[in-house]
Amino acid sequence: MTDRAGAIGIDLGGTNLKMALLDAERRIVRREVVPTGGADGHDAVLRRMAAGVATLREAEPSLAIAGIGIGVPGEVEMATGVTGDLPNLPGRWIDVPVGPAIAAATGLPVGVINDAKAFALAEHRMGAAAGADTALLRTVGTGVGGAVVAYGRLLYGVGAMAGEIGHLVMQPEGPRCTCGNLGCLETLASGPAIVAEAVRRVVQGHTTALTRLHDGDTSRLTAADVANVADEGDAAAIDIVDRAGGWLGMGLAGAIALLAPEVVVIGGGVAPEGSRYLNAAAATARSHTGVIDIERVAIRPAALGYDAGVIGAALWGRESAETGVDRV
Repeated sequence: MTDRAGAIGIDLGGTNLKMALLDAERRIVRREVVPTGGADGHDAVLRRMAAGVATLREAEPSLAIAGIGIGVPGEVEMATGVTGDLPNLPGRWIDVPVGPAIAAATGLPVGVINDAKAFALAEHRMGAAAGADTALLRTVGTGVGGAVVAYGRLLYGVGAMAGEIGHLVMQPEGPRCTCGNLGCLETLASGPAIVAEAVRRVVQGHTTALTRLHDGDTSRLTAADVANVADEGDAAAIDIVDRAGGWLGMGLAGAIALLAPEVVVIGGGVAPEGSRYLNAAAATARSHTGVIDIERVAIRPAALGYDAGVIGAALWGRESAETGVDRV
């Protein structure tokens, strides 16, 4: 049955739940996006997931479903589907049985995976790292996620957290991170880090076009706003974006020195192809890599864009249903 069956992927984000139904050829045939509503508590979010699955199945009743995969932004015990710490969601979601709850609600096998690993799984199977024996994959949005491919296989590690350079400490006296540490890369290079620096400059009275956005309401500023203003030539916005991208590049330089990958893939909403942020990250990584022949390392934008996380989750849902989920 599974050879001709589809799979459902769910990407649990801080803002939205992205859900997609893939057919047997790994093509997205249906989508569903709803607000996460994390402030309502995890039980409410799980009900939204189950309702989204029902909507997708009702839209394609003739397509058999092999399994459901759920990408979560943080730690998960893949053998049980129970989350550890999801620091960027309200309530932290510690010890929430996400997999068992959705399996019980839908009657389908469920595999749960870290969201950055879902992104990496899709990009390694179908995207910018396809065919690579060794690769680093990074996604930048609300957080900075990461994954490592070695010997052609995605590494998971304890809690499925291998490769999480977003929580490398870059500034020991830096900003407090949601994980509890000070000065993690995520506090310097993520979307919220860009917004926080933009707000600081507006409040301090810096000369910048950012002050005119949203009628001066800084609570509505986004990382995309800052990127757009930078692209228009605003000096303050350019500096903000270049610094944030530079911090990601510094983290990448360390990871490149450690792993000597063939390919580095950068994706996520903050780092689209051709963006100033991505270019700053790549340039900094190249200029700060001394022990590796950096000309032999390809640094590429993600190929699957917005869909990478949900595609990877669906791939994991299918694979975990067929082979089991005990990955360490």
